[in-house]
Amino acid sequence: MSDLNKINSELSELGFTPQIVHFPEFGSGEAVVIGYPVTTGRYKGQTFKIGISFQEGGYPEYPPHFLHVQTLPASLFPEYSRHRYAHSDWSVFSVPPSDFWDNLPLEKKNMKTYLNRHLTRFWNQI
Repeated sequence: MSDLNKINSELSELGFTPQIVHFPEFGSGEAVVIGYPVTTGRYKGQTFKIGISFQEGGYPEYPPHFLHVQTLPASLFPEYSRHRYAHSDWSVFSVPPSDFWDNLPLEKKNMKTYLNRHLTRFWNQI
């Protein structure tokens, strides 16, 4: 099973409806996209489409590196790049969670941890 398929499966188990898409204007272009309800920070209560993609493979040992956010009004966090997909602008952020991910036991390296810990921190900073 590919890394994106593993992430897709884990997100499905968490109740999301993920979709593997190809962002032709961004590197290898493949990402898993979900509707993500923001639970913290200045965008709390809003739902954004986000894409999760890799700089390198090897999930779950190596976590997803890039977050793509569709039609983000503004960001306090520096963008890595921007691209268009499905008639929308997407902001891309390079946000590897290696500061805590590297020290997790393998059974904790999953999308539940990624969403609850990493994305919570991301939305608090953005």
